[in-house]
Amino acid sequence: MRRVAGLITLAVLILLLLTLLAGQWLQRSLHGAGVQQLDWEHWRWTEGSLQIGGLSGVHAAEQGRLGFRVEGLVLRPIWDGGPRLQQVRAELVQLVWQPAAQLPASAPDEAWSLPALEDLAAPLSWLPGELQVDRLLVQLPCDETFCDLQGSLQLRSQPQPLALDVRLDLLQQEQWLQGRMQLQQQQDSYLTRAELAVPEPLPLPGIGLLSGAMTLDLENRGALWILNEGQAQWRLEQAFSDALTALPEDWRPRVLSLEITPDPGSIADWQQRLELAVRARLEGGIEGGLEGRLLLARAATGWEAELDGGRLQLAADRLRLPDLEVRGLALDWPLQGRFAEGQLTLTLGEQASLAASKVTLAAAELAVTGLDARMGGARLAVPLEYPDQLALHSALQLGMQQLQHPALISQGWALNGELQHSSGVLGLSGRLAGQGGLNADLSLDWPAQADWRLQMTLGEMFLRAANPLAATFADWPQLLSFSSGRLSGQLQARGSDGLDQLSGRLQLSGGQGIYDRASFSGLSAPLELGLRNDRLQLATEGLVLETVDPGLPLGPLRLRGSYTAELAHLDKGLLQLEAASIGVLEGQVRLEPARVDLSQSRQSLVALVEGVELARLFEVYPAEGLSGRGTLDGRFPVSLVDGKLLVDGGRLQAREPGGVLRYRAAQLSDMAAGNPGLEQLAAALDDFRYRVLSSDVSYDEQGKLLLGLHLEGSNPTFQQGRQVNLNIQLEEDIPALLTSLQLSGQVNEIIRKRIEQRYLQRSP
Repeated sequence: MRRVAGLITLAVLILLLLTLLAGQWLQRSLHGAGVQQLDWEHWRWTEGSLQIGGLSGVHAAEQGRLGFRVEGLVLRPIWDGGPRLQQVRAELVQLVWQPAAQLPASAPDEAWSLPALEDLAAPLSWLPGELQVDRLLVQLPCDETFCDLQGSLQLRSQPQPLALDVRLDLLQQEQWLQGRMQLQQQQDSYLTRAELAVPEPLPLPGIGLLSGAMTLDLENRGALWILNEGQAQWRLEQAFSDALTALPEDWRPRVLSLEITPDPGSIADWQQRLELAVRARLEGGIEGGLEGRLLLARAATGWEAELDGGRLQLAADRLRLPDLEVRGLALDWPLQGRFAEGQLTLTLGEQASLAASKVTLAAAELAVTGLDARMGGARLAVPLEYPDQLALHSALQLGMQQLQHPALISQGWALNGELQHSSGVLGLSGRLAGQGGLNADLSLDWPAQADWRLQMTLGEMFLRAANPLAATFADWPQLLSFSSGRLSGQLQARGSDGLDQLSGRLQLSGGQGIYDRASFSGLSAPLELGLRNDRLQLATEGLVLETVDPGLPLGPLRLRGSYTAELAHLDKGLLQLEAASIGVLEGQVRLEPARVDLSQSRQSLVALVEGVELARLFEVYPAEGLSGRGTLDGRFPVSLVDGKLLVDGGRLQAREPGGVLRYRAAQLSDMAAGNPGLEQLAAALDDFRYRVLSSDVSYDEQGKLLLGLHLEGSNPTFQQGRQVNLNIQLEEDIPALLTSLQLSGQVNEIIRKRIEQRYLQRSP
């Protein structure tokens, strides 16, 4: 008996020693595998099971640390057919994951692929027949705290043939996450089905509310994986990311959804390819989505992807930015895509379009209705490592039913050209044309870190049939019309966010037409223009108008000078006259150089009269029996008061040696009969040879011309040539005189109507 007791004691001691040695070996093995601080407590063997009151530890890896704690662990082995675990049960399993602050970069394993399940059959056969975790707690980092998930885990398995059934249920507040995986071994293959469902929106801090489901039905034959069925449908509400929160509120999507359906029977061998049907949707201020067939393939340089038959459709009722509002947006882009060697390439279909019912730029006072842009065949290439080096080439057809701006007459416009982007420079070239007939060739360059620059060449305009300028610009003078002429020009502009500077040259030649009640012809006007800081400058080095006829034939008119004004007050600028003259009655009237400020109520000029011929004056002046000859010079102080012409203190005089005046009118002879004074005056003026002819000149706001005429001379046949001095006061209504002169000859019908209208307005 003592011998038996001794043997039992020896066996227990040996078993205890082997247990201690196994424990030391297990602890060292686990430590080598990354398990640290492994502790257990209250373990015992009872009723054929190993029961451990508590087990805790930490597993450390490059990716981070996983802390674990198990309570109420029961391990029930089975000895028939070889030792293995029949049942594993835990009352509580708690997992705490802390990712590393910075994960080291690791080179991708180009040869990686899904493992063959036959290689895992032996390790999987050691899984317990039943694994159950009554209470599973998972803690994951969320922003600056942790998110808690709780649930349960169940596993059922059998070794021969291998079969697994795993269920995982996790709950966060009131949202469930459910997963299931089933594996079944057949003669020469393994069938695997995996399911993951989030039936109610699950809050993911920093991401949003996620819901949806995913299923995969795979068959494994060695290294070959066959996808029998698969589908993924995910929905993200209240999506949160730095890119989305940077968008204006109207532009942010409320819901993002993604649906992926692989082709049944496709081969998921990562060395070959996988074809998927993809559909992504947006809900919110912008509605729409992207759909198409996505082909994934693994190449020597990494993953490649192709999108075939893709279509991007977006719509929005109203989108707003601080200075921009878009209504009725509709985008429809058929497209093809490819990603390979770190570059994304997109090609749009021929029917690609972008439309908007109305676009408003409040700061620029610009509104466009009926916008329609066509970009068929556009090609975009984006190196993902250097996205600023994207390359774009596209034909562009841009139409607007109506463009509205205070400076323009509302009308439709069209732009046909090409849009390009390369080497960080955006370029646009094409022709812009308005319904009013104005058109121009454009060339725009906009470097990424510099101002944009625009070159514009106006299409030649022939003003015989129509006037594109009058049909385009709202401030075109209503009283100015052309019947012929040719206009061309070039403009250059540059700016950053808006227009900073504009310069150019316009050339009008052969201009003929009407301004107010005056006809003109032979207008040649080279015009230099510039705009900077909302200040406009116009300059001409040689404006010439061959003839102008306000009732009295005048010309040529020559002008050299400049005009500068603020855009907001174009009529209150500064006029710099360098030279200005107009031919009058074979002489000329010339303005002295002056600086005229139109913002003041009164402007002053000096007009010099040179070489006006009396003979020519009497040809056009409607005075019966009056004739003569002589040459007049003079000096007129001219004032413009609230836009009205005034002359005060003007002076005219005849050049030496004088000239002749003859007044032989029957009306004067009749009036002189019986009046000795008038009889002598009539006799003197019958052939008056003057040495001095001078006159004071004034002109008032009502258009009354007053002449204080002084004559010194004689008539050889009157009183033996005795010297006669005459002082005569003359008054003339110049507007009425010009009207009379116009109506007495051939006059344009437009001028006739304007004269009649002016006459009616002046009648009481």
